Amino acid sequence: MNSKSNISDNKQSFYLALGQIIALLANFVIPIFLTRVLLKEEYGFYSQFNAVLFFLTGLFTFDIGTNLYYYYPTSENHKKKIIVFQTFVFMVCFSLLSALFIYIPVISNFILGTDDLQQYKIIIYLLTIVLVISGIIQPLMVVKKDTKVSLWFPVLQVLLKALLIILFFLIIPGIQSIINSIVVSSVLIMMIVLHYVSKTIKELPGDKLTDKKTAIAQLKYNLPLSVALSLKLISVRFDKLISISFLSAASYASYSVAFFGIPGLQQIYSSISQVTVINMTKSFNAGDKKGALKQYKTMVVKTLSFSVPIVLIVMLFAKTIIIFLFTEKYTDATLIFRMYLFSVFFVMLGEGLVLRASGHTKFYTKAYLITAPIVIPATYFLVKYFGSFGAMSGALLSIILPRLYLIGKEKHVLNVTLFHFFPWKEIGLIFFISLLFLLPLVLLSIMIEVNIIIVVLVSLVYLTGVYIFEISRDIFIIDKIKALQLRMKYFKF
Repeated sequence: MNSKSNISDNKQSFYLALGQIIALLANFVIPIFLTRVLLKEEYGFYSQFNAVLFFLTGLFTFDIGTNLYYYYPTSENHKKKIIVFQTFVFMVCFSLLSALFIYIPVISNFILGTDDLQQYKIIIYLLTIVLVISGIIQPLMVVKKDTKVSLWFPVLQVLLKALLIILFFLIIPGIQSIINSIVVSSVLIMMIVLHYVSKTIKELPGDKLTDKKTAIAQLKYNLPLSVALSLKLISVRFDKLISISFLSAASYASYSVAFFGIPGLQQIYSSISQVTVINMTKSFNAGDKKGALKQYKTMVVKTLSFSVPIVLIVMLFAKTIIIFLFTEKYTDATLIFRMYLFSVFFVMLGEGLVLRASGHTKFYTKAYLITAPIVIPATYFLVKYFGSFGAMSGALLSIILPRLYLIGKEKHVLNVTLFHFFPWKEIGLIFFISLLFLLPLVLLSIMIEVNIIIVVLVSLVYLTGVYIFEISRDIFIIDKIKALQLRMKYFKF
């Protein structure tokens, strides 16, 4: 049974990751296209519009969909129907509350920042509602183990947006066409999500759609998490919001480019962590803390095994990559891009997964209640006096500081020391071999000026070498036995 379960989990992780990676690659077409056809100031405005929209969407989602990870897998089918419907209703209600931030003058003036953004109040409000409601499909398709939807929906969502942006812009060039295309694509996606939710509810048995006791339990589970994630969002996105007021549109354009990171890393991590948190929840419900800890350690090794070498090689050749993707206009983003990549190491440790799986979401609130009063004012002064460099410093502070607190609480939940909490031996080995293999490339970059072709070739050789070593030590995202099976199947020589 465990073997079959692992195969099923691996398959689901694979489809989730594949769908999200393909979607990310399609999404990457948008900035590559727009940075070439728009002036830097125009792309800066587009980035500001997105920053405000994603902030409001994230804030008023209240992450209510995560209750599905906790309740859906262990509930009876008739109760699953209630859980899904009530989650959807919560998301509709929360999305409508975003009007408070859009139309209260004091808050609106701070969030929207510029007069240009103020002109798009209504559009931002409507898009926030649409995007919040659409967010239910991600946790729903994961808990349903719907591999087909996991593959095609993220691709469709991004591909539709990318195609409409390009089409609308080519017909009528300008920012307004880009905004219109975002509205149209978002509404079309919401209609698909509504159909999927409706179909899911109809397929589940039972006539009852609501239950007061279940609703209270869902809110009780999510309330601490929602408050915490709201504080987290404010802390993490504060640098982007305050930068609208302090940075020029051109500087903001470069700053936004730095946050594109590395395509695929976050998506692979998300697919693994989503499946892991479900399995850890089952272990905690069965009183098996050792099993939950083992699953967490396995996830950390998997995520770091593929991400560490990629991050290091991209850091090394950051300038060449930025020029190739976004043109020489954005070379000033190189330093802050490298700074942002440093945060990936902390993200891959799986922030709060143990707390979510065990139901100890109250610690989320404490983490951001404690760190937000430090992060927000620090970020304000960093942006004001140090510009983009200060903004990125504030962003890193908002990412790293709460994680240190959460790690301490997760150790307490599992009753282990820091020494036993992380797979230190495997982590050390991953970093050691990644840095060792990188040394010749550092010397190469010093000796000659590399172009994108050289970067791609040496990066492939580097990653292949590191990954083969990791497979030999059985610390790669794919285990040694599976890797050998794939080699025998596709590379019999």
